[in-house]
Amino acid sequence: MTRLARPRLSTLLLVLLALVWFYPVAWTLLNAFKSSADIYRAPWDLPWPPVVGNIGEAWSRGQLGVALANSAYVTAMTVAGVLVLAVPGAYSLTRLRPPLRAVLLIVVLAPLIIPTEVLIVPLFSMFRALGLIDSLPGLAVTNVVAYVSFATLILVGYFRTIPRDVTDAAGVDGAGRFDVLLRIVIPLARPGILAVAVLVAVLAWNDFSASLVLLQKPDTFTVQLALTRFSTFYATDQGLTFAGMAIVILPPLLLFLVLQRSLIQGLAAGLVRH
Repeated sequence: MTRLARPRLSTLLLVLLALVWFYPVAWTLLNAFKSSADIYRAPWDLPWPPVVGNIGEAWSRGQLGVALANSAYVTAMTVAGVLVLAVPGAYSLTRLRPPLRAVLLIVVLAPLIIPTEVLIVPLFSMFRALGLIDSLPGLAVTNVVAYVSFATLILVGYFRTIPRDVTDAAGVDGAGRFDVLLRIVIPLARPGILAVAVLVAVLAWNDFSASLVLLQKPDTFTVQLALTRFSTFYATDQGLTFAGMAIVILPPLLLFLVLQRSLIQGLAAGLVRH
């Protein structure tokens, strides 16, 4: 009885988790084709007749084409910067055993400990002094600093699953540490690196606080800031807001659907330690 009950309980929990995740997505897609009056009147009724014009109006009024390009640019730079720093950092912490390793690990984890709200004022002052306000590369640098600790922590767990005998054998054959990293560790850790890249991409795509602080010109807005164009001091056009959100969630959703197998494989392997 116990063996039969466990799969049923796990299946039930997974179904509940899927429903919790799907609820806001379904609600967003449903209300994207309604007027604001219909949303306030009956948010869960089927949109009939559907207000198809919401999508086009949200695209033009929110300037979502430019915002999508800006977010894609920032996301790509963020992922590249995080991987350049996190991959060798995680390799050093797991394979090279540097002096004061515990202290270095605490320094790496510091951005995960410090609340983001504490850094808003000094971050704005520093970026204004450097002339990086309204700079998409400046926003990408901020995201790299924010997410590199998270990425390093995941990759440390994944790199520990790579047998040390493999890297030691390459060192005996004359390969340097850099060669071992490029030719041995990175190919073996490709699923974990891909999983980290997807997670960092989603975090960078959904960032709002750093964009709100550092971006002021409308032509530099990312998708999260572009959604604020549907709100005024007096009211919010809920129909256009939901239509804009439906457009904005499609890129990360499609990315996950395409790479879900590699993402799950990389995260699952990172939980195993030898």
